[in-house]
Amino acid sequence: MSSITEALDIQLARLRTRYARTPLPRFFAWWGRELVALLPVRWRALLAERTDALLIEARGRELVLWRQSGERSAELGRIGLDGPAETQKAEFARLRSGLDDPDLRRFYCIGADRALHRAIVLPAAAEDNLRQVLAFEMDRQTPFKADQVYYDYRVASRTAAERNLHVELIVVPRAQLDAELVTLAACAAPLDGVDCWRAGSGSQRAGLNLLSAERRFKRKNLRLRLNLLLAGAAMVLLVTCMLLSLSNRESALAAMSTEVEKAQNDAKQVAALRKTLTDTIESANFLSRKKRETPLMVALLNDLTERLPDDTYLERLNVDDKNKIELQGLSDDASKLIGLLQKSEVLTNPSVQGTIQPDPRTKKDRFNINLEFRQIADAAAAKVKSGPSGEHAGGKPGGGKNAPGS
Repeated sequence: MSSITEALDIQLARLRTRYARTPLPRFFAWWGRELVALLPVRWRALLAERTDALLIEARGRELVLWRQSGERSAELGRIGLDGPAETQKAEFARLRSGLDDPDLRRFYCIGADRALHRAIVLPAAAEDNLRQVLAFEMDRQTPFKADQVYYDYRVASRTAAERNLHVELIVVPRAQLDAELVTLAACAAPLDGVDCWRAGSGSQRAGLNLLSAERRFKRKNLRLRLNLLLAGAAMVLLVTCMLLSLSNRESALAAMSTEVEKAQNDAKQVAALRKTLTDTIESANFLSRKKRETPLMVALLNDLTERLPDDTYLERLNVDDKNKIELQGLSDDASKLIGLLQKSEVLTNPSVQGTIQPDPRTKKDRFNINLEFRQIADAAAAKVKSGPSGEHAGGKPGGGKNAPGS
């Protein structure tokens, strides 16, 4: 467990070091001072209570208790060291009970002249494990070894250009302090640390802690526990909100999917009804449309009778399923038939297939001509021009007398 704690302390020290090398600490310190200066005096006093401490000083054969509040210190009382230990403990408890917060941090303060101060320049890389580095350097910088002193340090400045670290080392011999701590333990509660007076007895503590970590009073950090509890509650609330948000989104998505599926089913039913209606209309109009689109054979025969001369007769008249017309027959002058058929209002696109050959038996020209119904050809041209959805154009069949078959 101790190795885990030491490793955690090393990592925290490295993080603090990296943070200290950034401009953020100076900015936040300036910003905090500016914000505090804007607060009322009473609020500033409440904020200053965070530095409150119970300071203990040995003066002759008595202990003097000081109450540090913000930047001021007030004497609470004195405890004689010549009386019994029980009397000293009772007097210390009485003085503590008179405080508004009896559980204040307790520091034993000594004069600054009793400590050895040394200014040391170290490489900046040593800041990650500065306490261990100072312990290794103790016998070189002071007349003592690391296990013979209580020590603490301050980082005076950092020189970024030279990559150096200016450190103030404060050292107190253990032999001097241990006897006082034993006497103090007989009447007072365990100490949170040992510090020096900043400017003489009763002023303020310097902000050091010379006492080794294993001898400091192990306090239960209720604020940390409360913060952890609040952080855990915040995380639980955050996860709960996220889960509720996801649940609400899933519910909304399910409801929307149901509505979309219902709308799709309605659309499919409407499309099916529309198709059924279209099929029904097309079925009802099929015969009339077929009749309207199919040319009359009577009109074809009537037009051919009017166009073909009397010296021409047909041997074959064929109309296929695509309404293409094929004429085969004999004529005295077959070459003029194309011109005559081009004037037809029923037929169009006359063309001679093959060559016109004389018939040796009848002495006439044998021909083979292909034609189309004008009505169907015009409708097909209009459909190609307007697109696949174009309607077939209707045509009026030409009138005339009925012609007998040739």
